[in-house]
Amino acid sequence: MSEQTGVEIRAARLCDAAALAPRLRPADRREVMASHGHRALPALVQSLRHSDVAWAALVEGEVLALWGAGTTALLGRQGAPWLLAGRGLEHHRRPFLRLSRLQLARLQARYDHLENWVDARNARSIRWLRWLGFTLEPAAPYGRFGRPFQRFWMRTDEMNKYV
Repeated sequence: MSEQTGVEIRAARLCDAAALAPRLRPADRREVMASHGHRALPALVQSLRHSDVAWAALVEGEVLALWGAGTTALLGRQGAPWLLAGRGLEHHRRPFLRLSRLQLARLQARYDHLENWVDARNARSIRWLRWLGFTLEPAAPYGRFGRPFQRFWMRTDEMNKYV
C-alpha cells in the first residue's frame, strides 16, 4: 500500500473479478465484448487465469482495477499486458498513474516485448497507453466482430539496453 496515495496494489485474486465486474467501466465492457465476445465477469476471470502476473488496485478495500500480463510465445519473452478498470478509478487518477509506471517496470523486467490490442473507441485507455510509452498503430479490424482496434506494443529489451 502506498501511504501517500491511499491506493493499495497487491496480487490479484479470483474474488477480485467478482467484485469488479458489476462496476466495470462501460468502455471496458464494450472492449471485452468486441474483442472476445465476453461479458465482464468471464472476461476478468479469463484474463486472470491466463496471466503470469496480475495485480489489483484497491482503495479502502474496493477493487478499482485489475491488470497484468500473460506470456504469448513459447520461445522468447513476449507478454500481452491488459487492464480492466471500474468506475471510480478516475477519482484516483494521479496516484494510479504513478503506480502504473512502477508496475510497467515490473513487466519490462519480465518480458522483452509487450503487445496487445485496445478498442479504438476506448480513448481513456489509449491515452494511458501512450502516457506509459507504448507505440500504437492505426486502427484495424480485430476480434470476434472485426471492430476497429489498435495494436499497441513496446520492445522492452531495447529500452533496457540504454537504462
